[in-house]
Amino acid sequence: MEAPAALIPAHPVGEIQTAPRNPSGSWPVDTPGGRFHAEWDDQAPVTREGQLIFFFQFLHTGGRWEEFLRGCPLLYTGNRGSGARNVMGTAMLSILCGHWRYAHINAVRGDGINPGLLGMKGTVSEDAVRLGIGRIAEKPGLDWLSGQILGSIAPALGLPWILDIDVTVKPLYGHQQGAEIGYNPQKPGRPSHVYHSYFVANLRISLGVEVRPGNEHAAAKGLPGLWQTLEKLPRHQWPTFSRGDCGYGSETIMLEHEERGLPYLFKLRHTAKVKDLVLRMMRHGAAWQDCGDGWQALETQLKLGRWSKQRRVILVRETPATAPVGEPGNSRRGKDRQSRLPHARGEGWDACATPWSGKIAVLVTSLDEQAFPATVIPKQYRDRADAENCFDELKNQWGWNGYTSRRLASSRLMANLIALVYNWWSLYLRFYDAEHHREAIRTRPMLMSGVGRPVRSGGQRTVKVSVLHEKGDLIAQAVTRISNELHHICAITERWTVEQRWTLLLTRLLRRWLGGKWLPGLPDEVELLLSG
Repeated sequence: MEAPAALIPAHPVGEIQTAPRNPSGSWPVDTPGGRFHAEWDDQAPVTREGQLIFFFQFLHTGGRWEEFLRGCPLLYTGNRGSGARNVMGTAMLSILCGHWRYAHINAVRGDGINPGLLGMKGTVSEDAVRLGIGRIAEKPGLDWLSGQILGSIAPALGLPWILDIDVTVKPLYGHQQGAEIGYNPQKPGRPSHVYHSYFVANLRISLGVEVRPGNEHAAAKGLPGLWQTLEKLPRHQWPTFSRGDCGYGSETIMLEHEERGLPYLFKLRHTAKVKDLVLRMMRHGAAWQDCGDGWQALETQLKLGRWSKQRRVILVRETPATAPVGEPGNSRRGKDRQSRLPHARGEGWDACATPWSGKIAVLVTSLDEQAFPATVIPKQYRDRADAENCFDELKNQWGWNGYTSRRLASSRLMANLIALVYNWWSLYLRFYDAEHHREAIRTRPMLMSGVGRPVRSGGQRTVKVSVLHEKGDLIAQAVTRISNELHHICAITERWTVEQRWTLLLTRLLRRWLGGKWLPGLPDEVELLLSG
């Protein structure tokens, strides 16, 4: 009797791929550069952001991290909770790395060094961070974050400063709370959230952000958040004046500023009566004042139909030698966003009038005429354009366009948390460049990236950092010098309060902005200690 033939499977599995003979050891790998041997090492902790140890040293010297956790309203019960330190630390690591979605948090789960530097037991998952932010009650959470944001810059606000207020749009692509269709110039018809933001001018420091539904894009919708923020500051720390674009040049907003005694500088829309004012001033041949930098100004008074009183108005134009000449629609972007004014060449001119074909901006202000004459107003308003750079950086490099949740409260909390981390990092960069603001797209590779490996020897814990940047030698020298300076400051301020330590750091970081002055609130012996 013949033996039965072996059964042939209907679907062969094909050629079997054999694994390396010794997975725990090394195996040969042929590359264009020759043969190498690869080996897995899961035991040695390592991080890609090895230079964050110096940023954490900065936070510890100023007491900001412990102060941040001390008031955190995120509470867990039982032994299996993630813990506020682990949740907030994971969120901060994700923000620092430039993430914009909760799913990106998985990229920092394998970090074996930085969580320990923050006193964390370890990183948590994206779901733990999302649920942790959702566990925080909205009002206590926003008050806590607002206090931390103001505390990071409040000691320096005793000097004159300017408040920039503006609004930006965040498009949404799901079914989030507050996802309404409103003003959205980049993606018309797309639901969105609206970010009403407040900044310290020239320093690019955020004072907070209020997230509103997409159909609440009007500037007046952000005023409640603005007044709540300013009322947390003593009166002597209020701004010299606030400034905004044409969205803020309305009677409601100006009246609220006047009632609270806060001067303002806003731009007016080119309504019919504003155009009539410009035409009347041009026909009368009023004397324009030279403001420098190729600009001229003309001061007058104006009362629109819905205004309760006359207000100071400044007309601003380019000098005739540099004025743009051409027909409407010939702008570089292919379209002219501002309609041609009625004072253009050949449109209702007297014979003695000088033809003019450039644009004229109309500004309204309550600033004192003696302290702020018409010749300085154009430059004060043009500096407001720097606020757009803040929006660009926060939205495209710090995650304001992401971290979207179904609940509007979670989105508000995360937006303010991002603003806080952004402030910390921006201030830390002042150690390396006191004159300019450096954006994260350049500073992350320079002052964050680097392979870090822990080493233990004789009871001493060491983190070895390998900088992979092209200018690694110069970066290492600068970081070493700053780290030694922080160590010196930490040693002499060991018994100081958190406010005093942070005030000293702000005095050091903002010394160019302060003009060499010392911020108030420091001990009397501070100069002697630093000189020693």
